[in-house]
Amino acid sequence: MRRVPRWWLVPIVALVVVAGLVGAYFAGAVAAEGVAPEQTTTSAVPVSAAVERRAVAKQVAVAGKVVAGAQVAVTASAPPGVDRLVVTSVAKAVGDDVAPGDLLAVVSGRPVLVLQSRVPLYRDLADGDKGPDVTELQEALAALGHPCTATGTFDAATQRALSKFYAAAGSTAPAADSASKAAFRWREFVQLPGDRGKLSSISHAGTVLEDGTVARITIADDAIVARADLLQAESFPVGTPATVRAGSAVLEAKVAQVSGFKDGDPNQKEVPGKDLMLPLPPGTAGFAPDQSVTVTAGPRASESLAVPLIAIRQEGGTAYVEVESGTGSRRVGVKVTAQTDGWAALADMEGLSLGDRVRLP
Repeated sequence: MRRVPRWWLVPIVALVVVAGLVGAYFAGAVAAEGVAPEQTTTSAVPVSAAVERRAVAKQVAVAGKVVAGAQVAVTASAPPGVDRLVVTSVAKAVGDDVAPGDLLAVVSGRPVLVLQSRVPLYRDLADGDKGPDVTELQEALAALGHPCTATGTFDAATQRALSKFYAAAGSTAPAADSASKAAFRWREFVQLPGDRGKLSSISHAGTVLEDGTVARITIADDAIVARADLLQAESFPVGTPATVRAGSAVLEAKVAQVSGFKDGDPNQKEVPGKDLMLPLPPGTAGFAPDQSVTVTAGPRASESLAVPLIAIRQEGGTAYVEVESGTGSRRVGVKVTAQTDGWAALADMEGLSLGDRVRLP
């Protein structure tokens, strides 16, 4: 069978395809014209913050600790003919105040007495001895209520005043025996720097004193000591009020002393700088020796109305905030009293209350 050529179908098919493409194009264009373009609308949402009540103050804080007050050891010496030191009796209890004229204890039958620190003690005295130490002793006895003339010579009047001193302390003055003829035995007296102290420990009656120490007296109160670097130290001149915290315990104090420059000690975690000393009143609860503390310059800041610092606006040299009110806001003038850490403290002003919301830029 003979095959009939159909080449004429190719142009017809091509024409149909082109017509379809053109129709689709125009249909899409018409559809696009009937659709409104999507509108993108952006509206700003106001950002605000609440008015709070808080303490706003720029303060410098340094670490420190409680340092125990200085103490002196009271030692007794064996009088002639005594082989060992034994506490015969005690006249003071721990915590008692100690001052010139007091009897602390009796050791091996002889008293341990307190004498003013201005008297130079270095020798025993007998009748007729002369010197500035005798003069000071005579003046000290007179100050304690046992008058005698300050002649500089240890005489009968001095001996009588000394005997009255011993008697007032409940003891007996030494007798000038044929061996030493000493009427004043300097080793029976102790002296305290500043002439005042508080008994921190004392041996009980019957205790054998191996090293002679019968008591210890605290001559300075416990204190707060903190190390500040040179920049921090500028915030702590003498007299600066400071807040000391040890856990929940809080103490208001003033800087009493600032040391000279001291090198740091990496082993003790101490930075180079200056030591600050603040007194610690006796009996202050929560501040035991070696207790770690934080010392902050300035007294504790009082609470006041406060807002984020960025909420403060200015116009014409006047500070104000925008307080949200209903669907809008109202302007309230403010007075900034302090600012730190992104917050501003405000004086109480009419129109601004705790809990109000202020707009932020």
